Amino acid sequence: MNWVKRNQNTALFMVFAVIFMAILLLINRDTTTYTNIKVQEGDTLWSLSDRYKGDLSNAEWVRLVKNENNIMDDEIIAGHTLIIPDHKQTDPTNKEIVLASDKNDE
Repeated sequence: MNWVKRNQNTALFMVFAVIFMAILLLINRDTTTYTNIKVQEGDTLWSLSDRYKGDLSNAEWVRLVKNENNIMDDEIIAGHTLIIPDHKQTDPTNKEIVLASDKNDE
């Protein structure tokens, strides 16, 4: 307790640093939800990623699925169930790029 009285500024800084780190951890935590799908004949991880990836890249989606299902290679078996990330795709109109040269001069 004597140390805290002698080093009030240092103790206060440490308390704020711990609070700041806790807030950062809460804000940046992974909020990915998962769902199950049944693998159909002819499905591959890459073909499934085209259907279910949402805003993720194909490679990122495949990496998440392989990690969540403990898959070492790219092989999946028809009839098995996969746990996949349930990412909602954003509205494609939000990705529209308008160049200044494309605007109509009125």
